Amino acid sequence: MNERTRRFVRSKFEEYYRRAGIKIPKDLWMREWGFVLFDRYFPEKLVMRRHKSFATSADLVNYLRENAPAHAYHSAAIYKYPAADMANKGWLGADLIFDLDADHVVTENELSRYSYEDLLELVKKETVKLIDFLLFDFGFYEDEIELVFSGSRGYHIHIKTEEVRGLGSRERREIVDYLTAAGLDIDRIFVKGKIRTSTLLKPIGSWGKRLYRETVDFFQKISEVEEDKAMEEIKKIKGIGDKRAREIIRIAKDEKQMKEIKRGILSPDIPVLEKIREHIKTKIKDTPDEPVTSDIKRLIRLPTSLHGKSSLEVKPVRIEAFKDFNPLEDAVVFGDSPVEISAARNSSIALKGEIYKVEQGEIASVPEHVALYFMCRGAAEIK
Repeated sequence: MNERTRRFVRSKFEEYYRRAGIKIPKDLWMREWGFVLFDRYFPEKLVMRRHKSFATSADLVNYLRENAPAHAYHSAAIYKYPAADMANKGWLGADLIFDLDADHVVTENELSRYSYEDLLELVKKETVKLIDFLLFDFGFYEDEIELVFSGSRGYHIHIKTEEVRGLGSRERREIVDYLTAAGLDIDRIFVKGKIRTSTLLKPIGSWGKRLYRETVDFFQKISEVEEDKAMEEIKKIKGIGDKRAREIIRIAKDEKQMKEIKRGILSPDIPVLEKIREHIKTKIKDTPDEPVTSDIKRLIRLPTSLHGKSSLEVKPVRIEAFKDFNPLEDAVVFGDSPVEISAARNSSIALKGEIYKVEQGEIASVPEHVALYFMCRGAAEIK
């Protein structure tokens, strides 16, 4: 990003902060604040200016309007002295934070296989699963869960109840272990029973119910497709060969056995049932970033701020509206005025329902919100 482009982007961020309604976090005067500015180092080096505090919401809003930061953060923790150095802040508690990002869902080697839009959809599915855990396993109410699009490739969840604020790092790691099924013993969440002359395994508890539901869906899918497709699906499970796969297909296509499976009767006589359940466990575990959740002094992005690597809003989302939420439409805050850019590399993006592509060296006129996205991504300069 050259100096002229940096000045242009900063001016647009400044316009945003002068008109936007900023969501003020609870207890803002007890939180540490940190910012990355559009300074001479940006974006090659991101210099964090932290250990700041604000006495009032007006002080915070004025800072944002005067400095128009590329990135704005506040601490998950509340402190007695938030502007002091870490050793002297006087920790009083911390919100429970979850961070789900694309690199938690697919490996670094796989990232290049997906478009930005595809990655966002994958992370959204993981976020739905996490919300389900928080509601039904941990017993939080919807109004206690603050869901926020990160402005880039994922979602943040803030829980700010008094009950969670005193949790230490160890307790928070245990929560992540539960969500990721770390050390989960499948045999301990199934109970053995008897029906007629057969030995049965019926799921108990929340994890058991999830494994049961996904197991039923697995067999249902196998029952509905042609044998070659069914073989392909089954052999995704490590350690299953042709003979075992054909036996599983036979069971799935047997109406009587499928009826028993749907009733929650999972016979241990089903070939490689344990391998099937282990495979399904990896599919339904959640993938929050453990260091973020366990770190009781973490900085997290300010909801309603802008993300300096995308120009998108760090957008709060109501849980009941999440199904229809599309960040590439709903988190776009800039307008449609034409801006001429020079493409630094081949790039494409779908914003507000339109697809835009530029090739390296191309001079193009694009809507302002597209220009700012490409500039923040380092894919274009102002012409």
